[in-house]
Amino acid sequence: MTRSERAMQVWQILIGAAHNRQTLTYGQVAEHLEFEGAGVLAPILGCIMSYCEAKNLPPLTCLVVNKTTGLPGAGLTTVEDLPTEREAVYNQNWFAMYPVQIPDLESHA
Repeated sequence: MTRSERAMQVWQILIGAAHNRQTLTYGQVAEHLEFEGAGVLAPILGCIMSYCEAKNLPPLTCLVVNKTTGLPGAGLTTVEDLPTEREAVYNQNWFAMYPVQIPDLESHA
């Protein structure tokens, strides 16, 4: 499966979490994808982060956090004020948007 295809899967997981006002650990996201570990998520989340930034959307990837710290990893470079931006993610009506497609994510992979 390509990075953009995996990003599409993670996108669906994250918009569901946003709708429910949840954060997910890297391990939980990896488990949804049946990955052995969370270490492979960085490029996939980077694709989503880049897409959100390019489309002027709230940073959906700020919902994925480290199990120990409760914070996103250092690779989340598009967030300046985590509580405010996470609230924007929760308040965005992701399901009302035209669904993101794999080709939309390919240029950000």
